[in-house]
Amino acid sequence: MLSFSFKYFRGLYIGLAFLFGVIFAGTFGYVYIEDYSMLEGFYMTLITVSTVGYGEVKPLTDDGKLFTSLLILSSFGTFAYVATSIGTSLLSGKYKDILKFYKLTKEISALEGHTIVCGYGNNGKAATESLQLYNRKFVVVERGAENLDFLKGQSNILYVAGNATDEDNIIQAGIKKADSLITTLPSDADNVFVCLTARQLNPNLKIITRATDLKSKSKLRLAGADNVIMPDHVGGNHMATLVTKPDVNEFLDLLSITNPHSVNLEEVVLDHVDQEISIRELVESMNMKIRIIGIKKESNEYVLSPDVDAKILKGEKLFVLGERKYIKELVAQFSD
Repeated sequence: MLSFSFKYFRGLYIGLAFLFGVIFAGTFGYVYIEDYSMLEGFYMTLITVSTVGYGEVKPLTDDGKLFTSLLILSSFGTFAYVATSIGTSLLSGKYKDILKFYKLTKEISALEGHTIVCGYGNNGKAATESLQLYNRKFVVVERGAENLDFLKGQSNILYVAGNATDEDNIIQAGIKKADSLITTLPSDADNVFVCLTARQLNPNLKIITRATDLKSKSKLRLAGADNVIMPDHVGGNHMATLVTKPDVNEFLDLLSITNPHSVNLEEVVLDHVDQEISIRELVESMNMKIRIIGIKKESNEYVLSPDVDAKILKGEKLFVLGERKYIKELVAQFSD
């Protein structure tokens, strides 16, 4: 925060430093040349640099008059520099920028259980759009000037301006209180570094990373990534299925979890279940139009297309197909 403030008000800080330097030099100059006390030297310096014209504390010697003349000339330059710095800051909107920065910092520091998105390129933007759709709190870490200009105009996106490979920036983004991190940097080496740093700072963090080279996949896993996504590979497979299985692919697109107006496929963790319950009992108890197409057991075993009489326990995860309003009802009733 201090470095940001100095960056924006460098001229003002330098001017104030000169001003205090003039007062310091003037005070000790009068003490040395005119044998004034410290208080007399300080008072004489103030009435001199402020040009109020109250008169000398004591009659000045020729050396004192020469010193006073130099002090007046130096104070003119210093005051002019400070005034120019303040005017420039006001006209350029720097005060507005730093106030916005303080507001951003305060909002980010209050977050907990949020997601950090490193990089705001095409993949990063797509990730944030999905997170916004689900009202998921997130912070973007981005250093590109063009993307930062865009983010500054978005009142609903929290961001940190800087390189995600810099540990200080992801700490500022709240890495220690976050529950997940998505790194979409174009360089696999940078993503490896981000994964290593993030895992060290927060061992319980869920880390999802982008990879460009297939050879980097194992390295990213070793660096601490829980999931490694290769956008080019995924995109290629998607295009191939449009040729080989066009209708299946279109059907899966209809189940897109990022479409709020259609049938959705989502996961729901059963947190509020006191005893085992069957799928039939669960669905009928809420009179909802949903279909449970899979279960992830506590043993990490997946049960696909479970029978309606299959039993489910607290803490198990359901894969639910249905309209969002019904899924929201299910989440409100059985999940945290």
